[in-house]
Amino acid sequence: MSLLDIYLQKNEKKRYDVFKQTGLSQQMLSSVNKKSVSSYSVTTIQAIAKTVKKNAGTVLDELLALEKENAYFEVFNAEDLLLAFNNKEPHILIKGEYKKEMDELAKSQLLDTETLGLELGSAGLVTVWAELMIQLGNRFSNKDHDKKRIESQIRKYKFKPLNEKEILLYLRLFDY
Repeated sequence: MSLLDIYLQKNEKKRYDVFKQTGLSQQMLSSVNKKSVSSYSVTTIQAIAKTVKKNAGTVLDELLALEKENAYFEVFNAEDLLLAFNNKEPHILIKGEYKKEMDELAKSQLLDTETLGLELGSAGLVTVWAELMIQLGNRFSNKDHDKKRIESQIRKYKFKPLNEKEILLYLRLFDY
């Protein structure tokens, strides 16, 4: 989980903002993003606090609470979704107007029983052929680069509608 990104997102900031305001390297922030809060340095906590305009104690308390809560990465647009994919987020919560766009992609996914039937009937070859056809289609498609990346990465996730305004994406490998 990329706890730092989730925390910054809740405070309407990004890692770049921390870098820009404090000079803490983006490489350092990237490595911290993959760790638990207990391994964050005092310098890192202070840099985050300065960026979100809170004191370091409050930031630490909020990060610990967020870690305990096991929060989902919230997505409101394609840029957020690509960031979640880059962070390899296990759970992604699609919210707001972007949910309508994701509904269209959800319709294109096969049900579990349909997928299982195809894979068993073809001894697994259908998956290989499908990937080959998708990659070939993407190569000659006129869609923009981000749209292609989203469609490519979204196949790793399952859709679970939570309510009218939210969809939870979770990695398919969690089903096994």
